[in-house]
Amino acid sequence: MPNHNLDKYFLASIVETSHDSIITIDLDMEITSWNKAAQDLYGYPASEAIGKKLTALTLPKDFQKLLDKIDKIRHNKTVEVFESERVGKGMGHMILEVVVSPVNNEDDELIGISTIARDLTARRLAEKAMHDKEILHRLIIAQEDERSRISRDLHDELGQELTALQLALARAKTACDDDVVCAHIDTASDIARTIDESVDFLAWELRPALLEHAGLENAIRNYAGQWSQHSGIETDIHIPKRSGTRYPANVETNLYRIVQESLNNIHKHARAARVEILLDEREGDIVLLIVDDGRGFSLRNKKNRLKGLGLTGMSERASQIGGTLEFETAPGKGTTVHVRLPVKRKSKRRAIKAVSTTDWSS
Repeated sequence: MPNHNLDKYFLASIVETSHDSIITIDLDMEITSWNKAAQDLYGYPASEAIGKKLTALTLPKDFQKLLDKIDKIRHNKTVEVFESERVGKGMGHMILEVVVSPVNNEDDELIGISTIARDLTARRLAEKAMHDKEILHRLIIAQEDERSRISRDLHDELGQELTALQLALARAKTACDDDVVCAHIDTASDIARTIDESVDFLAWELRPALLEHAGLENAIRNYAGQWSQHSGIETDIHIPKRSGTRYPANVETNLYRIVQESLNNIHKHARAARVEILLDEREGDIVLLIVDDGRGFSLRNKKNRLKGLGLTGMSERASQIGGTLEFETAPGKGTTVHVRLPVKRKSKRRAIKAVSTTDWSS
């Protein structure tokens, strides 16, 4: 004959030693049993949990979902599986996979409901992080494509129109025989030339053609030199010669953009007199440092400061290429941006000498 008492002992042992949270509730949704895994998951011992309503552990947005599942079990006596967010003793939110099933008596009457919950929080957060990283990667690629498109439009369309305007003004000046009118033409020519140079500089910032052809080292040297003339801030560059060493395209692009964003921040906010840029390989890592002697800033309300300075985007760019970005700053102490990532080499290709076609000495 079957030993029903022994079966109950086995069942109780399985429930108590299970790694999944197992809770039973009565038809009024009051907790009637609570195993050790439930205590570990929610933080409440059985003495505090038994007799309480299960809804105390459920977030308001999931109340109706839980009630619908339980109502379905009452009518159909089926097993329901769903994900639910719960809250533990420390008010920490958890994402759980919940299996809800009927508990029947010997006459097959529904007397309660069993819930088995498995913690999916770490898995779901990891999946979200991977999803967010993939979205970010696509956004950065789209951003680079859009920069290139705008740069081409500026150069090919607006640039040509400005050139045509300057030629028209030059012809008007040749035909001019009135000193006052000639002076106005000269003024208009100067304005057109300034606009043309500004458009050229903007197009050059948006699409660093030198980066593709001349390599990261030459592109940084060229950009920093032009930026220094444009901003009036002294810039020292320390990049050891590496015989045309090239890194993968995404590495070079993102490091270049980090330098670009850092220098733009310095120009807009730092009130610096001097900037140093270092790009080197140390202990198997690429190391990039951008150091300014500007006014620095306080780390209070750090999140907003990072967002305002674009440092969040810079950090995301570093992450995209397997690196980290850190910064040091304090009021009156300047700012240091520090990027480090493992060296990944591209198949060796000799970089050509950088030649700038943009003169910003004026």
